[in-house]
Amino acid sequence: MDVKVIIKLSKNKYIIICYLTVLMMVSFQESYSKEGYFYTGKDYGNETLYSPWYVILNGSYDIIQLESNSRKIFELPYGIGNHNLIRNIFDPFVSIRADGWWKFISHEIFPLNFKKEGMQWWPNYSLHIVGGGMTFAALEEWYDYHNVPQPYLFSAVTTMFYEYWNEVVEMENYQGLTVDPISDIWVFDIAGITLFSFEGIRKFFHDELHLADWSLQPSLSIPSWELQNNGQYFAMKLDLPFYNKMALFGYMGLNGLIGASYKLNDEESLSLGLGTRAASRYIIDTTTLTREYTMDLTWNAGLFYDRNNSLMASVLFSGQEKNLCNINIYPGVINLGKFTLGLWTVIPRKGNFYFGLTTRYVPGVGVTIN
Repeated sequence: MDVKVIIKLSKNKYIIICYLTVLMMVSFQESYSKEGYFYTGKDYGNETLYSPWYVILNGSYDIIQLESNSRKIFELPYGIGNHNLIRNIFDPFVSIRADGWWKFISHEIFPLNFKKEGMQWWPNYSLHIVGGGMTFAALEEWYDYHNVPQPYLFSAVTTMFYEYWNEVVEMENYQGLTVDPISDIWVFDIAGITLFSFEGIRKFFHDELHLADWSLQPSLSIPSWELQNNGQYFAMKLDLPFYNKMALFGYMGLNGLIGASYKLNDEESLSLGLGTRAASRYIIDTTTLTREYTMDLTWNAGLFYDRNNSLMASVLFSGQEKNLCNINIYPGVINLGKFTLGLWTVIPRKGNFYFGLTTRYVPGVGVTIN
């Protein structure tokens, strides 16, 4: 780390102190309940795969789903991205002043701008507060279930690491000012952890909205050593008061689907959603000192089968060239005696086919079919 960065860190040490204070207050509190809301140790569906590595591979590398991004995770410019991220988040007011305080507040913090180019606040609320907060809660329950001491502390560290590394990966080789990670890390990631530290919040999102992690099955493909079939996604269901077999359905991540969910029985449901997904991203204005992105969108549709809110299988269609159809069958559907595995495939309009297998605790293995 160079001298200039060290000086900036020293100047803004109060930010670090405040941040660590909040994190420690949240992390060392006693758990209100031993009840698992988002992780209960199910031996079927995507909950079988859930673990810290599952969160990191899906969440930290979420952006590589865009067709313009490289999936060769061992060749990404982490050093450049990490250095620039540190410069921005530990000297945030330089970037904010360059961007403009009103623009920062109306685009990043509060829902005051509803143009596509100014709605950076939307993923901040949906993916960082709700998704990140739920991930913190689920990881705390995962650590507690596996008898790890101080599960709140381990969960807070894991959550902030995956969120931080997500910003590093998104930074790519950019060197300059940017406000996006400032709002993500300093405001919304901390807010998500704080909110989901309270049992009432967990209970509301679990009981009323049936919030669940329905992420993909990340796998390393051979021989290219690309990370394939990864992506962090969350599902919600809002029960209809006039018909208890139906619910409104939402699915969010780099895509957004809205539809309906139908209960097949007391445990199993089918859900269908239609919407859009991010296809690529581009810089909004090249004349400003700060870099600000928005997304090009394409159509998207998905069919999902779950058991007790643990995703068993999904089929996703999109307008992407490299990802026309993505099929995931999770552990618990295919059983070989006591052994269970998951499988997935990506069918493109143009390019290579991908196929992979997954099991619990280790990343899946994929192969490329020309």
